[in-house]
Amino acid sequence: MWTIGASRVQSLDAQPHRHHHHHHQVVLGLHGEVWFELPPRQQQRFGPGHGCLLPGNCEHSFHGDSDNAVVIIDVSSHDGSNHLIDAGLFDQLFAQPRFIDLDDNLITLVRSLAHELSQRPHDVQLQQHVSGLLLHSLFHRVAPYQDPQQSAAGRIDLALLDQLIANRLTEKLSVEELANACHMSSSQFHLRFRQLTGMTPYQYILQQRVQQAAWLLQNSSMTIGAVAAETGFANQSALNHAIKARFNMSPGQLRQQS
Repeated sequence: MWTIGASRVQSLDAQPHRHHHHHHQVVLGLHGEVWFELPPRQQQRFGPGHGCLLPGNCEHSFHGDSDNAVVIIDVSSHDGSNHLIDAGLFDQLFAQPRFIDLDDNLITLVRSLAHELSQRPHDVQLQQHVSGLLLHSLFHRVAPYQDPQQSAAGRIDLALLDQLIANRLTEKLSVEELANACHMSSSQFHLRFRQLTGMTPYQYILQQRVQQAAWLLQNSSMTIGAVAAETGFANQSALNHAIKARFNMSPGQLRQQS
């Protein structure tokens, strides 16, 4: 069983930090912007309406930009609390490090609960109730429960898919090929994949390409055109558009940050 820990509103320092912790953690943008890097080579600057899920022992980097605030929820494996949730929920919710998008209802909920936390910062019971409510709300959006008998027939192995995508980064990879790797029909795979990751297979593949491109821009001397070709973009313009959409800066500006 996993224990819901305290939730808190916190500002992240502008000084970059890199660490890991044994407990799971949820970070949700409240105002301003923060930057996180998650394995494998996932980077994103986010603010309100976005966040990230950090499994235990996941090494990650982060810093905040000027005035910022996030809601942080810790989830530990220590017993002895009345605020417990079945381990299966957390196994799905924290299956991998990932960035998440919040819908309008959840954004409103986060803001309201963050206000309550700010008004009563030392109320431990309130913190635990807020944590439980937000975790359940997140779970039902990004990791819906699957019946064990159904999931046994076809399970999405993201590590396997990540490797397949990495091996075929410069090629077209169809949903049917991804579904076959998971022994599912294309329609079944598309539905379960979206439930698990919160995005379509196409969006996920694009994310992997953008992440690899960002890593090459910051860790190699390859030209921007060469990086585009290496990561499966049709041309440099397509890469520019994808990098701008994800990081709100050009490939050249992203490279200067390395």
